[in-house]
Amino acid sequence: MNLGIELEYFNLAVWFDRRTLHAMVQALVEEGVSVTWKESPEQFHLLVNTTDGKSDWKMQRVNGSYKLQLAGIPVSDSRVAAVLYHFVEKAKGHAIIRIRLEDSFLMKYIRYGEAVRIVEIKGAEKKVIYEKSCNVTMDQVIAALKRRDSEERIPVLRLELDYELATLYDAIKAADKGQVRESKERLKQLRREMLLLEA
Repeated sequence: MNLGIELEYFNLAVWFDRRTLHAMVQALVEEGVSVTWKESPEQFHLLVNTTDGKSDWKMQRVNGSYKLQLAGIPVSDSRVAAVLYHFVEKAKGHAIIRIRLEDSFLMKYIRYGEAVRIVEIKGAEKKVIYEKSCNVTMDQVIAALKRRDSEERIPVLRLELDYELATLYDAIKAADKGQVRESKERLKQLRREMLLLEA
């Protein structure tokens, strides 16, 4: 990735599990970035010392995950920018990243860790460089729009995912290939539904 001169993250939302969060802290340290943190049952507070000053990242703990949500954060330190970008991808987070180049800007829209749109802005001109094609069927969109109970469905869906993962684990231990196949297929369906509800 060409980091350009400066990155600015807008509407950053990333959910880390504990292992990924620790991996990000370790990656920052390995890049030579000074970090300090405090942890409580409710939040993980990370203070990152960048070349352009201190950056304060507060993550709320929600259902065992840590949610990093920032409205706008400029990052001139290329080490921090590269690590943060990598973990937005790895943790399948969302962000709008403005990359400042010498004579233009790139706006990179990331959903679930993937770039869905890249726009180049040069003066008053806008040019779409990349746009990911939609692979959701019209039937899925209609079904999602008809469902008005998405707020109620998401917690139930998470329980169904946990149950199906436990079933898959038991099937793998018991070497039950038929059940493994069924569980994997059911997990794909549940994942698709979760993506539609959270969109």
